[in-house]
Amino acid sequence: MKVIVSYWYNKGVVLCNANMHEKALYCFDKALSMEKDNDLIWFRQGIALFHVKKLQEAISSFDHSLWINQNNAAALNNKGVALSVLKRFGEAEECFRKALDLNPGNPGVKINRNISNEMKQTENQQSRGEINENFSLC
Repeated sequence: MKVIVSYWYNKGVVLCNANMHEKALYCFDKALSMEKDNDLIWFRQGIALFHVKKLQEAISSFDHSLWINQNNAAALNNKGVALSVLKRFGEAEECFRKALDLNPGNPGVKINRNISNEMKQTENQQSRGEINENFSLC
């Protein structure tokens, strides 16, 4: 990663960690404008988009990350969470299954899969697009 790209990426990560996701998105956009083939930037952008409730865009970012690195279990997990929130449970299950194939011992994926399955079974009494606080992004 080039120094300037690393600067914008790291700044975005720090802002995400401080729950300043909108500002982080600006940084990730800057980093991606210079280095489009970096799966970590796409991944982190997806997390920030998820937190600002741009779920479809978050899924797209996770897809970009996975296109570059198909072995990114965390991106699969996070995509599964976003799909679950959108009540696209079949697609979410596929993501969780693939994430567990890559990282069988990951308790976060197992927990998220269980939450998704519970949501599906009860048809989730929350309104469409509301984020369940029990999910855990990687």
